[in-house]
Amino acid sequence: MSDWNSFLVTQGALLDMQGNADMPHTTIIPEITYLMPLSEQGLLALDGIDTSKFLQGQVTCDVRELENHMTRLGAQCNIKGRMLLCFRALQTNSQQILLRMQKDLVSTGLTSFGKYSVFFKVKLADVSQDYRHIGISGPNASQILADVLNVNIAANDEWQLSGNSVVIRISEDRFECWLATADAEQIWQKLAAQCSVAGQNEWTLLNIQAGLGDITPTTFETFTPQGINFQLVNGINFRKGCYTGQEIVARLHYRGSLKRHMYRFEFALDGNPLPVAGSELHNSNGKSVGEVVIAAQKTESIGELLASVVDDQRIDIFLPQNPQKLSLLSLPYAIPTPNEAD
Repeated sequence: MSDWNSFLVTQGALLDMQGNADMPHTTIIPEITYLMPLSEQGLLALDGIDTSKFLQGQVTCDVRELENHMTRLGAQCNIKGRMLLCFRALQTNSQQILLRMQKDLVSTGLTSFGKYSVFFKVKLADVSQDYRHIGISGPNASQILADVLNVNIAANDEWQLSGNSVVIRISEDRFECWLATADAEQIWQKLAAQCSVAGQNEWTLLNIQAGLGDITPTTFETFTPQGINFQLVNGINFRKGCYTGQEIVARLHYRGSLKRHMYRFEFALDGNPLPVAGSELHNSNGKSVGEVVIAAQKTESIGELLASVVDDQRIDIFLPQNPQKLSLLSLPYAIPTPNEAD
């Protein structure tokens, strides 16, 4: 267990994934503000005078929109338009852009971006150890961050510095923080004094409810960006120009040939573990109609998941070895498909 995770255990934090500690479940109460360690996150840094030019030709988002302290979701695709990884991009200065992604995919990013970076004045590096990632969510999140870190962020996707740490507003009551490693323990203690502590599962549940999918090692090259609704969360810019896989992504958009989207579902756990990302979903005839994107526990007996599924199969859908049909839930944005069946 890392020193950071060991520290979190002493602070009563609930760890999972790389946390190496048992993960009791916390039921989210809307009136409470929660502090959560995000141990699965890592950072890939691009540095050099060609950083923006290089990245613009590699990813789905428009790198020019990173100016004025804004962040963007984005993806890197293969030539078939399938996602190798997805990220949140943040430009620290004119020559550096940081990409926050699944920690286990940083090495993948070094390789996939590295194939093309040799033609540009840009260097790639895994800087995951320079920051400790946490999330804070709830009605008092903004005020607590103002008190502890002296930040006041007005717009979604905007970021501010607090010393050497980064605070990003995801939504009005939810923030992602990249704490400078040297300051992380002290900042955690100050925030924890005003919050309830939860775990990565709860952050994932909030992402599910916000309709924000992710790519993990088990879904490498599985989904197109539209297959996890990146076009609906400002993760694709269709006017920015060429990038690897752009022809396929644009064709799905302009020719109206997209026949699957990402939907949110509720399901009974029935003592089973959460389905892993990439698990197949079936209709009542046993035909594969989609794959799990991410999943989380909601209560002791209920889970939620995001799944990329064929649009006309979203009502009649099941997890393998689970006889109970998944219940379709709403998302905070509209999906341009036919109305749900009765």
